[in-house]
Amino acid sequence: MRLDKEKNTMDQDLKEKIKLTAKEILMSLLDLEAMSMQIFGFPYQRKEASKYLREREIDKDHYYKKLWELEKRGYIKRFKNQKKLIELTKLGTKKAIRYLSEDYIMENPKNWDGKWRIAIFDIPEEKKSLREYIRKRFKQLGIYQLQKSVFVYPFDFIDIISSLKYVYGLGKYLQYIVAENIETEIDLVDYFYNKEILDKNHINIVNIKK
Repeated sequence: MRLDKEKNTMDQDLKEKIKLTAKEILMSLLDLEAMSMQIFGFPYQRKEASKYLREREIDKDHYYKKLWELEKRGYIKRFKNQKKLIELTKLGTKKAIRYLSEDYIMENPKNWDGKWRIAIFDIPEEKKSLREYIRKRFKQLGIYQLQKSVFVYPFDFIDIISSLKYVYGLGKYLQYIVAENIETEIDLVDYFYNKEILDKNHINIVNIKK
């Protein structure tokens, strides 16, 4: 009995040492906002912040220190004697959505409509580093580089497009297209099939013979 008590005390002490990062705090606040609105098309499936925080024993001193740092950097706004105690600023929302886009994972549905999703961009030379980042991010997600600034994927990825536009101000530089056919689509099918993004079921549905 004594051992169980000591173990529970040790477990509690271990939990109390868990420190939320600035990223986790911003994401948890974004969760709260997402409960009342859709975040730029993202299929928001993260846990709501209150549940997330209830499941962890956080270091409160560390937590409040981080809140002060986030407020100082302009990411959050705190209120006194009001129902709403903390909210993300516009800058904080951008930062949180940037984290969201960095954590984003492509989801491939069971069915494919045979259409191609295309991202094209023409980012000016003074934003060269951002242009290279967009290329790198698309490649990380498995989106095929058809031409230097043209990327193709069989499934919808408007969510990541929307977040990149919002976070980096790419509205007039980045376009998203849905195409019925592409001249070299048989090569694209081969590519995505070999990458295990398309399977025989996808291909049979749209009557493309593999």
